[in-house]
Amino acid sequence: MRGDSTPAEAPPVDAELAHARAQRVRVDTERARGEYGSVIFISGNMPLSTEIVPLLIVTKLEQYDYAGATAITAVTLVASFVLLLAINALRGLGRRRFAGAGGVP
Repeated sequence: MRGDSTPAEAPPVDAELAHARAQRVRVDTERARGEYGSVIFISGNMPLSTEIVPLLIVTKLEQYDYAGATAITAVTLVASFVLLLAINALRGLGRRRFAGAGGVP
């Protein structure tokens, strides 16, 4: 009741956190869809010149070449993980060198 002086019970923190995470997933998914659409829209699609990976994947899917689309996706995924690991390794080396020189990590 609104006129009651006793405060309403707050939902558990876990429920609030789960709701926030679900909202974040929804927002991120919609943003990714928008980014994907704009990139596909502005790509030039000139073979071996302005083709981009998402457009190649869509082209493969439109041609019902699921194996080809999967292969392109797998190569892209592996390349992104390799780059991520390399960047983290370089950051770790930089932190160790900086910390060894008496600086703040």
